[in-house]
Amino acid sequence: MTYHILHLTTPDTFLYTEYGLLFCESNDGTVNKIAIQDLKALVVATHGVKFTNNCLAKLLENDVIILHCNNKYQPTGWSLPLERIVRPKVFQNQIEQNPEFEKKLWKIILQGKIYNQAETLDLIGVKEHNLYKLIERPLISEGNIARQYWSKYFTHIGNPMNREYKCADTYENGCLNYGYAIIKTLIYRSVIVHGLIAGLGIHHSSKYKSTPLVYDLMEPYRPFVDYYFYQFTVKESKSYENNDFKAWSKFIADSIKNYRLIINDYSYKIVDTVDIYIEKIADAYLTFDTSKVYIPQVKKQYLHIDKHRNREYEE
Repeated sequence: MTYHILHLTTPDTFLYTEYGLLFCESNDGTVNKIAIQDLKALVVATHGVKFTNNCLAKLLENDVIILHCNNKYQPTGWSLPLERIVRPKVFQNQIEQNPEFEKKLWKIILQGKIYNQAETLDLIGVKEHNLYKLIERPLISEGNIARQYWSKYFTHIGNPMNREYKCADTYENGCLNYGYAIIKTLIYRSVIVHGLIAGLGIHHSSKYKSTPLVYDLMEPYRPFVDYYFYQFTVKESKSYENNDFKAWSKFIADSIKNYRLIINDYSYKIVDTVDIYIEKIADAYLTFDTSKVYIPQVKKQYLHIDKHRNREYEE
């Protein structure tokens, strides 16, 4: 598995490739490099970044997905490799869109998200909430659960507000949207690598400029970002008070690198659990069997900081 996400935060950086390495050259002449095969994603979170066409081609050939942001740190789009067929049976079964299978799969994903939201409220210290009871109802009201969750979450942070999605005006919502975009980038990459069709969703409908499968599959990971943002407000309180977006971009990068989950007796970084999760989804499509689908649990993660290996890169 690869380990790194490269965050570009220095303006006017020039990127080029040689000998299997990605070079990042700043205006002051500083040059940093990283092996392309060690990259999962590249986040362009500043202005004036320049690529050679050969550089872009090499990154995409190695399944590196690029997330582009505007000058407000708002994600605006992706550069990504071509979709491919990895397992013809998985491809064919996804096209068939088996309603009974997809209903079961979506319920597992949705319940995973809501359980993670409930566990996030537990972890950040919310004393009373009824999300666990709402999950057990025959018909899950996602909208009702979302309203209660965000009310508890933002109130506990100390800044009650509504959840804003696209083009968020508030710093808190902008930070969350940026974090979700990082996770969506990793999900998108893994969807392509495992041969799934991003345009065919499980729950979300296909429409113009949409990747419904990516949005469906990222749901259980959203509460991970919520938890990391809460940690940011506590551990980086001055940066939070100053609405420092660059500090948050570094914090979220460190979090998905330093937090881990145990899967089958092995420890995996959050960034790498995405591939395991998506691979199990692809396996489920192979036989229309949801019994072995893996859902990451926010409460089971633990913090592990290795200062000497697999460090995150930032320019």
